[in-house]
Amino acid sequence: MGDNNQSNIEKLKNNKDGVFSFLVFGDNHAGLFFHDAVTLKLISRMNREDKSGKIPVDFVMDTGDVTLSGKLSQFLAFKREQKLIKYPLFAALGNHENRENKLFEKYVGEKEFAFADRNSYFIVLDSSDDELKDSQFEWLEKCLIEGQKYEHRFVVAHKPAFIPYFQSRQVAVKNGKKWTYKFRDLCTKYKVDMAFFGHYHMFKHEKIDGVDYIVTGGGGGAIPIEIPESDGGYFHYVRILVDGGHVSYEVRRVSPPLWEYFCYYFWKEATYWVFR
Repeated sequence: MGDNNQSNIEKLKNNKDGVFSFLVFGDNHAGLFFHDAVTLKLISRMNREDKSGKIPVDFVMDTGDVTLSGKLSQFLAFKREQKLIKYPLFAALGNHENRENKLFEKYVGEKEFAFADRNSYFIVLDSSDDELKDSQFEWLEKCLIEGQKYEHRFVVAHKPAFIPYFQSRQVAVKNGKKWTYKFRDLCTKYKVDMAFFGHYHMFKHEKIDGVDYIVTGGGGGAIPIEIPESDGGYFHYVRILVDGGHVSYEVRRVSPPLWEYFCYYFWKEATYWVFR
């Protein structure tokens, strides 16, 4: 395909200025109208990010689960959505695509890759199986060493290295996250600026040992049962600003279409309010 993870790297090679931004979202689950209606609204909002003389947006990163269940029709729906995004798009492999790896590679691209943009280095990992193999850690460390040539380093994967709200070693191991501390140790050692994940349909941020860990799974998939809106259970994407040596982020909340809100999300919040 002409618009995939590899071909879009080429579109960044002439970027020079030290001030730029990129957008991150995830879990759009293309292929179900209920999901796609939100994603289309989110795309419209993202496409306005660099208007009126704003800082340029170099690309968009999708943290995975780009389809509902990995079917061909859903990949085609995702590609139609991708064409509407005016920036180059990169996507990580999600667990909803894992059972259809060949379709992901055909329509989205490689599952693990790294690239540079301006003064920053980006590493995309495959954590769709909820574990990283030794070979993946070796590749990750090799990329992080290469990333030392750049001022900033970012890591992207689908399933998080730890579950939001539960950061202790005991809870991490209990929940099967054996790679949590090995991953964190590498991020700390090589001074990763930010690590982005999806999988959980919420926004959550934790800063640990100088590294910002951000869960952003608000791209259109079925958010509602995960968490109340007041605590991160809302549709959104994240805008990252790189200004020389400084990195910051802003969360862009996106409301579902009005018909969808009254069909479902109003009642979701009402339920949380009643039973809180």
